[in-house]
Amino acid sequence: MRTPYCVADYLLERLSQCGAEHLFGVPGDYNLQFLDHVIDSPDIRWVGCANELNAAYAADGYARCKGVAALLTTFGVGELSAMNGIAGSFAEYLPVLHIVGAPSSVSQRKGELLHHTLGDGEFHHFYHMSKPITSAQAILTEQNACHEIDRVLSVMMRERRPGYLML
Repeated sequence: MRTPYCVADYLLERLSQCGAEHLFGVPGDYNLQFLDHVIDSPDIRWVGCANELNAAYAADGYARCKGVAALLTTFGVGELSAMNGIAGSFAEYLPVLHIVGAPSSVSQRKGELLHHTLGDGEFHHFYHMSKPITSAQAILTEQNACHEIDRVLSVMMRERRPGYLML
């Protein structure tokens, strides 16, 4: 069943326009809603991987062949596992978009103690860790999503280096 057009669909459409036809990754509880849109996408095919590092390396190889790639991980442990592959893409000038499914903004504002966090109520540790190995980063909100998706993709494609989006 097709749901109304939303931020997830916009992101997938923009990825497709950049030339990506596949999205590599690992399902996780914080990215499942986005993954539903990937599965329904007419333009982007899901490629499930054994683990996040494997997904990052698959995306790296895909970017070498296709010119652009993307991977999806869950917040915290998933994105940390992918960082070695993203760092390699950064070193090799490969535009790979790392999409991270995160806990709800309500949970983040409340500083809730959730799994996949460091248990300190701070939800931006991993976002900050991604900065040295990505050309552009954004934490998406309802208000900034379209602008930030376009900005991160533009910088990523222009600089030929990874980008990071937290959903």
